[in-house]
Formats: sequence, structure tokens, C-alpha cells
Amino acid sequence: RMFLYNWSIDEALNDLRRGGIEPGFTSPRRASNQWAVAPERSASGHAMLLIDPHLAWWGVSRFWEVRMHAGELHGSGVTLAGNPYIGLGHNEHLAWAMTTGGPDTGDVFELELDPDDHSRYRYGNEWRPIETREVTLNVRDAEPRTVSLRFSAHGPIVATAGDTAYAARIPYDENANPMAVWEALNFAEDYRGAQAAGATLSMFPQNLMAADTDGNIFYQRTGRVPVRSGEFDYSKPVDGSNPATDWQGIHPADDLLTVVNPSQGYMQNCNIPPDAMMVDSPFRLDGQPGYLFSSANYGPALDGWTNQRGARAIELLAGDDSVTVAEALDYAVDVKPFGIDRWIDALDAAVARDAETRPAVDGLMAWDRRLTRDSVDALRYAYWRLTLADHADGNAVRAAIDDHYAVVEGRAPDPVALDEDQQAVLADTFAAALARMTEEIGTTQAPWGRVFRVGRDDASWPVGGGGGDQYGLTTLRTIGYLEPNERFERWGDRGQTSTQVVELSTPIRSWIYLPVGQSDRPGSPHYTDQAAGPFSERRLKPSWWLPEDLAGNIESRTVLDLTGSSATPAPAP
Repeated sequence: RMFLYNWSIDEALNDLRRGGIEPGFTSPRRASNQWAVAPERSASGHAMLLIDPHLAWWGVSRFWEVRMHAGELHGSGVTLAGNPYIGLGHNEHLAWAMTTGGPDTGDVFELELDPDDHSRYRYGNEWRPIETREVTLNVRDAEPRTVSLRFSAHGPIVATAGDTAYAARIPYDENANPMAVWEALNFAEDYRGAQAAGATLSMFPQNLMAADTDGNIFYQRTGRVPVRSGEFDYSKPVDGSNPATDWQGIHPADDLLTVVNPSQGYMQNCNIPPDAMMVDSPFRLDGQPGYLFSSANYGPALDGWTNQRGARAIELLAGDDSVTVAEALDYAVDVKPFGIDRWIDALDAAVARDAETRPAVDGLMAWDRRLTRDSVDALRYAYWRLTLADHADGNAVRAAIDDHYAVVEGRAPDPVALDEDQQAVLADTFAAALARMTEEIGTTQAPWGRVFRVGRDDASWPVGGGGGDQYGLTTLRTIGYLEPNERFERWGDRGQTSTQVVELSTPIRSWIYLPVGQSDRPGSPHYTDQAAGPFSERRLKPSWWLPEDLAGNIESRTVLDLTGSSATPAPAP
């Protein structure tokens, strides 16, 4: 529940931040990609789905690869430890994906405390008592800790400033059963299973996308959404002493943004607003509560923008009316940053005939513009964009060059128009980037993978793909990198977590990889095998999810004796 409800908790805590109060919690970084292709735009005549969460590779968000064949349950994908169902993946009929984004499902209420007695807060014309609970937490290798928690009718109190307290509230109470969501998905016979999952109103705020073997593709901007008064701004703390700010129930699933089989024949959501999911999106902010469309937690505005991943996904999908499986696998691990051509053309014009940097710019002009692990030009480009981001005028130059939303609107991007000072910024930062490369790694001839790595313990391997919209380095194959180590290597620690491509044929075919390995035991051959192989090579592997495919790839078997208390290994067939 902590993992699932974190999205709503973050919404509430960021409302608190927008009100000027720092809650003292660090929000995890989360992102994801998803897209669906309908049969009419698929070369095989079958729907296809990308499932691509971008989370931390360690800790509570660690996903584990799993196949299930148990009675009526047959499936493949990934799940959290302890979850009895496939979390993200497919069964025999349906594949489903989720990405961060959704309606607003968390709020903060500002409470007026009694100046003479902080155990009471005002509600309407009365003072109400604050409920206090003592909770003891067991701590590994330390003494237990007892903490005092305080609660109001608006939820737990998470901050206090003078005579004001702040209560955070999310709608996931005892009426929300998260396992009902995964029961509906895992036993679904078509897209209506995804619809039923959303109708439980137990889904955390997400973009839920699905495709089935009947050729349907489905999307819902899902969540358990409170009904709010239109008179108040719930993106920051609201007055909890005013009964008019109270929630007025929960929106039914019919109110959630939903589309089945859009006329475009494709859709994507890479953490962008619904209006940016496809060219001529059916979703518009006008005419409905803004909090149903999106949350202030998910971007600079509720609509009218997109990111590099969303723009690149539309560029690829809208431009391909016969997607093959091979192309789908390529799109899942695509490493060309959207808009990069405009940047290199602008640099070419800015450098002009500068003898010192001209050869390196000529290399960029001839480059395929992909952040592959063996590309020298990719690393030069990365050093330039990282250096530019530190420049005082870097953001202004970005605003003059980037026009990602043009692809959403189906128009040509606005022409790049830089003044002389901005051109000088491009030229100067590129020269500084080459000098920085020489200083840090001793050469300007090193490939991308010299710096950008995937690894564990003391072992690492080169890896392609970028992350960081602020640097213009984000690709669909997304990896979040740590700060440089003593060798000026940047190791990935988040990003593509458990990428899957599913073709909804009969039987379904699917491909998958993990970023590091399936085992956490250092002596296991599966401790780093996917980092060294498929992940470093940017190559998804077959999932072997059918029993007949699994049979030839079993290394060991454990049989659980449910009549006793032991689990005994059995030899593989």
C-alpha cells in the first residue's frame, strides 16, 4: 500500500510545498512510457502494447520477473515482492501498462488551532479535538521508537506553523481494495477487464492503457478522485475550518477520462497530459473540472505541453501506419532525443568557421543523432548540453530552440531565431564542453558508454540512452544517471525498470528485460546477467511465458509441500 499510495501522498505533500511549507519528505522520482497500436496500424494485424515503467532499480519499487500458470491464471510480466498477481504484463487475452499521471487524488487542509490549546482546531463555529495516537515502531538493530501521531477529520497532521496545522488527506481508505484492481486485470478476457479495474475506484492515480487479442486498445486516466467545490484552489492548502471545502464524495468511474479504439489507431502516454497523447487527441481540458484532467503534481500546467519522450513517441507512431514487431522493439529502446536536429543545426550556424571546434561540429552534422553506447559524437553532444545547462542563459536558449508541442498539434515547429548573444552562448559552451571532456576523461574521442554505464558492485558495462529533459538528453530508452564517480562515470540507478513489448496475437508473444538481474544473491549467475547482456546491448529478450517455452529453459525447480512446512528442491526436467 505504501508503494501504491505514494502517488497520492506526494500530491498532498506537494500541495503543502505550493503553500510555502516544506514537509520534510523527499518524493521518489517516477516516470514511465506506454503506447498502444491498433490492428489497422500493425503489420501483423494484431494490437501491440509497450509497458515501460521508469522507477528506482532498488528498494520498494523493485520489480521481479514472473510467469504464472495456476488454475485459471496464466500470465507473464513483473510484480512487487509478495503480490499474488502479475503487476504489469499480460494474461492470455489482455496486456496492461501504467504510467505516472492522473487526476488529483490528494489535498491539504489548513487548520486554525486554538491559540490557548493546540489540541483543538476550528471547524465552522466550533472547536474540534485533535485525536492523538501513540505508535511503536520496531527498528532493526536498535531500540523500538514510540511516536505520537495526530489526526483531524481532514486526515493526519503533517506540519505545524505557529497556530496553524496542516492535515493531508487521500481518499484511499478502507473502501479501497487495491487487490481488486489486479484481480480484474489478471483474469480479464478482453479490454473490459481494464475497464472493470478502473471501476473499482481503488486504482492509484495513473494512466492505465491496455490492449487485447480481439484488437481493442483502451485508455483511462484513472484514480479514486474526491468531488470538490469549484470555488477553491485545491492545488495548495485550503481552509479546513470552512465546511464548504470538504470533499463531497467520490467521482464515479464514468467521470474519468476514457477512450476505446481512438480513430488515430495509436496512443501514447509518457507522463504527459491527455491532450498530448496523440495528434487531435479527444481529450480537452475545457468543460470539466481541472482536477479530473490532471494534477498540478504532474507538470508545469494541466494541459498544453509535452516532454521529449511524448513528442518522440508521437513522431514515431504517427509516422508509421504499419508497425512491425521489429519496429516495436526498436521504438521501446529508441535512443534519439526528440528535437536534437534543431539543436545541431543551430550549433552549426553558431560555430560557422571556427577552426578549433569546426571538426567536432562537422562530426555532429554527420552523426545519426542517437545516444548509442559506441558513439563518440553522442558523448560530445552530452558534454555540450550538460555544460549549457550550467550557463546563466541556458534556459533562454532552450526556450528559443525547443518546440515539442508542435508534433502534438500536427504542425511544423516554429523556426529557430537566435540573436548574436545566444549564438555566442552555443559556440562558447561547445568549446568549453570539449575542454571539459579533455580535462575529465583525457580525450574528446571517447564513446558515450565510457561515461554512461549500468553496473552493480564493482562491475559495470556501457549502456545507451539518456535522461534529463533539462539537458535535452531524454530518450524513449530512459535511464536516470547518478552524479559522476571518481572516474567520471555516471552509473544508472533508475529508468527503464522492466520494459515489455507485447503483441496481442493468439497466442500472445512478448519480450522483456530488467536493468540489472533477477537475483540479489552475489553468487548467482543472474545477479548481473541482464546488465551485461540484454540491457547493455539494448535488446529485449523473449519472455518464454508459455509452458512449452518455459520447459526448455528451466534451471531449477522448487516444490512446495503444502501439507508440511518445507520447500524441497526438485531436479529440472
